[in-house]
Amino acid sequence: MKKLWLILLALLSGCASFDKPEMSVLSSQEDSMLDCRNLLADYEAYSYLDDQARATVRKNVRRQWVLTRNSCEQLRLALMYSLGNGEQTARALKLVEELLESGALVQHLQAQRLALLLRDRLNSERRQLLQMLELRHLLRKEQSRNRIYAGELESLRSQLQQLKQIEQNINEKEQSLIPSAADPLAPGAAPHPGGG
Repeated sequence: MKKLWLILLALLSGCASFDKPEMSVLSSQEDSMLDCRNLLADYEAYSYLDDQARATVRKNVRRQWVLTRNSCEQLRLALMYSLGNGEQTARALKLVEELLESGALVQHLQAQRLALLLRDRLNSERRQLLQMLELRHLLRKEQSRNRIYAGELESLRSQLQQLKQIEQNINEKEQSLIPSAADPLAPGAAPHPGGG
């Protein structure tokens, strides 16, 4: 029983220590920032941060990259930008494409693979976004066309109602001009038999 409690305690302590991962960029060890070993761990830790904390970390990483022009920092920054939207993902794509074109990650094979995957993902997201925008444009165009058709249909219905009303009026006038056989005083009525 005691062993069971120890195992349970070990499991719980293991689970309890699995909070949010710590970023190397938040630590004071600059050498860990300048290598590519912690890229995925930093990316994961960054993904847990709120917007304000992300902005602060991004600013620090950008400052470090501007000072050192280190390829790992550039990839780290691209990874961080990739979690944003719009302008930030465009920045991420630009950074990673520049990095891959420069060949600076040749000595960091895993980082180069990560950069290739990131570029492919960002390009795929961009294509999907462009397709979505195109579909949205086509949908708006179709909705506009449908509104025009609906207006034309309503106009045709109104004209049809007017034509039915005109036809009904004509029929009523024709009926009033045809003498009734039951009305002996009507002009043009047939003489009543036995009358004189």
